Amino acid sequence: MQRLVAGLVVLTLTCGPCAFAQDNVGAAKANFPPSAYTPLPPHFQPRRLIAADMDKVDVAPPPLPSYEQPSIPAQGYLWVPGFWAWRKSVPDYFWVPGTWVRPPQPGLLWTPPYWSRVDGGYAFHAGYWAAEVGFYGGIDYGYGYTGDGYQGGRWESGAFSYNRAVNNLGHLGIANVYDRPVTADDNAVRVSFNGGRGGTAARPTLHQEVMAGAEHIGITAEQQKHFELAAMNRSLYSKLNKGEPGVAATPHVGVLDGKGITHSSGKTLHSAQSVGDTTNGANAKQQR
Repeated sequence: MQRLVAGLVVLTLTCGPCAFAQDNVGAAKANFPPSAYTPLPPHFQPRRLIAADMDKVDVAPPPLPSYEQPSIPAQGYLWVPGFWAWRKSVPDYFWVPGTWVRPPQPGLLWTPPYWSRVDGGYAFHAGYWAAEVGFYGGIDYGYGYTGDGYQGGRWESGAFSYNRAVNNLGHLGIANVYDRPVTADDNAVRVSFNGGRGGTAARPTLHQEVMAGAEHIGITAEQQKHFELAAMNRSLYSKLNKGEPGVAATPHVGVLDGKGITHSSGKTLHSAQSVGDTTNGANAKQQR
């Protein structure tokens, strides 16, 4: 667990200045923020995320927002689900949108990060790349990440084969595909943490515990940029969006506006639109 939490230290220490108060990712429209929202205090100015931001949090992360997966931008990309991150200096959770990412090298799969209930609060476990998917708290992130392992695709002879039943392959003529339906509860509340009251009850196997402590590859430079942009975007903080982020998922890692991004309602944005918008989400998981 210490190795996993240490991953967040690296993430937060390397995160660039977060121009949250005057971000240039997208201007808020007239209906944002909601009229009932209390503005952030004047002292909340652009500053660097610090290591203290990874301390245990005394409030549970919001439920996972439901959203439609954007179509894959090109063959060779793997889906990385969105997750809630914490910024102590606000203090608040912010949503890191799901996106398509090229793995650091062929043969690797992504183990998503997750939160777990521990004595005194909630702790964050960083995600990583490895030859197989490890434990991620039993969290049902959707699109192949049902809580245990990954059913969205597999590596075969150096090429990745996609499960068309859970991936939005758009209009690309991808040759390596197969169909294997994955059962989903469309009405389930999307729990975002493991353990404690209201959390998932999953526990890692001995093999998964060994995997968590073994050598693996951390986030890519593109994923780091994606995280930093999310931390700078006001519409992604839960105090503003009430758990329904302005951008829930994006087809291009490190790009939070433009064609193809999706809101938590599952609505696809077919033209460039400000990420400052808010929409009403719905607890439903899309199946293809």
